[in-house]
Amino acid sequence: MPCGETKYLVLIGLCWILFVQNANAQDCRNYLQAARADIGKHVAAMQRLEHEASDRQKGLDSRPFDFLLGEARKTAAIITDPALQGAGGSKDCRDPTHPVRQICRDAAQAWVEVLEKYVAGPKPDYDKRRFTATVENCEKLMNLKPLKSVIRATD
Repeated sequence: MPCGETKYLVLIGLCWILFVQNANAQDCRNYLQAARADIGKHVAAMQRLEHEASDRQKGLDSRPFDFLLGEARKTAAIITDPALQGAGGSKDCRDPTHPVRQICRDAAQAWVEVLEKYVAGPKPDYDKRRFTATVENCEKLMNLKPLKSVIRATD
């Protein structure tokens, strides 16, 4: 192989490596924004459902907890959908990043579990501090103001 062709192939190889490396860095740099775009509106929907459940607990909303549980399950299914998990995150990036989607999956699951307890009885027994901390972690990552509610014992 002539010397000129070798240099040309080496140059193409270096450009390709830099391009691929830059693409991975871009995914990591925008990971939080991508997560917000993918699941942010669904996290906000869960927050609205919690607000309705809090109103229901106060006697201000007539929708039964069964209905709210069904809606919460649908929304949680979207948040936990593996197709929305995307690239990036703590496993794929050189610098550690928040496992945003995992935190919000945990919050959605916690919300469904709490609503199941409200469906089962009027005075459910659950760890309100743990529930509040779990949900607020997700809300902060989504740039949502933490909700004050009877469900969290903050209202």
